[in-house]
Amino acid sequence: MRRLQAALALLVVPLLALAQTAPVASLDRTHVAAGDTVTLNIELAGEPVDEPDFSPLMTDFVVLGTSTNHTLSIINGTREAHTMLGIALRPRREGHLTVPSLTIDGQKTQPVAVDVAASQDAGGAPGTPADRPVMLEGKIDPASAYVGQQVDYTLRLMFAVNLADGQLGDPAADGAEVRRIGQDANYQTVRGGRRFNVVERHYAIFPQRAGTLDIKPPTFQGTAVDPMDSGAFFGGGSPVNAVAERVRLTVRNRPSTAASGAWIPARALTLAIDGVPTDDRARVGQPMTLTMRLDATGMPFEALPALSLPTIDGADVYPDKAVTGGGVSGPWITGRRQQGFAVVPNRPGKLHIPATTLHWWNVVSDKEEVATLPDRYIDVLPGANAPAATGGGPAVASTAAPSGQAGPAAEGSAAASASTAGSASASSLLASTPWRWLFAAVLALWVITVLAWFVISRRRRTRTAASAGPAAAAALGSGKGGPGAVAVASGRRSSRKAHEDFLKAAEGADAILIEQALLAWSRAERPATRSLGDLTTALEEGTQREAIARLQRARFAGVALEPGVLRGPFASGLAWRRPDAPSRGDGLPPLYPR
Repeated sequence: MRRLQAALALLVVPLLALAQTAPVASLDRTHVAAGDTVTLNIELAGEPVDEPDFSPLMTDFVVLGTSTNHTLSIINGTREAHTMLGIALRPRREGHLTVPSLTIDGQKTQPVAVDVAASQDAGGAPGTPADRPVMLEGKIDPASAYVGQQVDYTLRLMFAVNLADGQLGDPAADGAEVRRIGQDANYQTVRGGRRFNVVERHYAIFPQRAGTLDIKPPTFQGTAVDPMDSGAFFGGGSPVNAVAERVRLTVRNRPSTAASGAWIPARALTLAIDGVPTDDRARVGQPMTLTMRLDATGMPFEALPALSLPTIDGADVYPDKAVTGGGVSGPWITGRRQQGFAVVPNRPGKLHIPATTLHWWNVVSDKEEVATLPDRYIDVLPGANAPAATGGGPAVASTAAPSGQAGPAAEGSAAASASTAGSASASSLLASTPWRWLFAAVLALWVITVLAWFVISRRRRTRTAASAGPAAAAALGSGKGGPGAVAVASGRRSSRKAHEDFLKAAEGADAILIEQALLAWSRAERPATRSLGDLTTALEEGTQREAIARLQRARFAGVALEPGVLRGPFASGLAWRRPDAPSRGDGLPPLYPR
């Protein structure tokens, strides 16, 4: 086993090496003029160990310099480092050139192409724009567009002087939406035999109505300084300004041949769906999560239509919240819309997911195209807890005896079949649903609890009636053979037993034991008795009161108590005072006499 694990680890190492993100090469511009500079950007995961070999570039380009930018991000606790390597290049000739692949840390970049046009050098004659220290140049691509189509407006600020400061305005157009996109590109170019530094900026313009669209030219205002003048940096610079030429755009209406529905004028569009089972199988009640994704170049995500699935017979569809986003691909805006769907089959059989089509207009080829998701068929199996053989009501009703066989035999056979099927279905249902057994157990436990509570309550009620004495028993009922008679008999037996216990205790000389037995006996007959004082008050005057006083003197005054002295006064029972007899005891007079 250890050898097998070691072998697998050795196999995984090359795969991990291949899985590492390869460096990605791109150009800041793909169309330049002879004498212009272009920047080759190489994006790396992490930091490079070795410097790349620039010798493959020397054939068609001049390497002017390099720059490095490191970034670090932490996403969900994962640390990710990226490095952007910039290489400034100047083409050596005109035409279609290819920037060859470079090797960095053992990995190669992909080759990229660039088109180099003829030089825009005006010859450098006096009075030409090339003689100006600062120039603004604005161009659009394409010169004619449809309503809602993106137009790339490229603004170039060219200056042959040192600028201490400056403000560069943005283009504007009535009846169009203008967005600034991407980052500024910095390079050098030659105009009229003079070298200029260039700041290039891109804008996306979306015309909103057909007709002629005038783009207001942006302006630049700044301050130029002479590096040879020592006082120029202390407010001695000269102001410079420039205005771009006015640009006019022809905007066309939506073509009449375009299909009805959403109008999507894009340069490229892809429609895809993920989440379809690879084996084209599903189960009843188990959801499938389908994710539909729409990507378009030259369209913002706000202009993309909402995604939806066609009606699916045999399944319930629950859409999730849409996810949108955008980016930039060169000078073009990219939009994305992603929509998730939970598809829950509700019956076994073949589930047909119809094809999805989306019509869009290709502005590059100027014709309509259709993005299509083909239809799919999925085998839906019964649910994991469903019986092996199932049938709905209509299917059972349609199963009838052949013509000419109707009669008692056929009816009995059908009834037997229905009974067998019903019992099998019921047993299968009980076997496949353990929660029913759990419910039955809980119900039985509840019944047992109620019965136990009833029995305990009866016992407590019986004990209360027994301890209530003759008076309580008489209050519960009267008559021979009734509940009252039973309670009275129970109270009498309890009182007799307490009397016998007291007589046994009175044979001795333990005052404490005699007191406890006397109180237990009196409480068996009258539960309200709490102390010997209460008992003395409730008894008739005579020997029993004197016996209780003797007992109290033995308890608290230390007077010796002769054995059996208290047995005689109480031998025949307690002499309770009649309710109408006045109490003339030795008690204290009332606190508040009337």
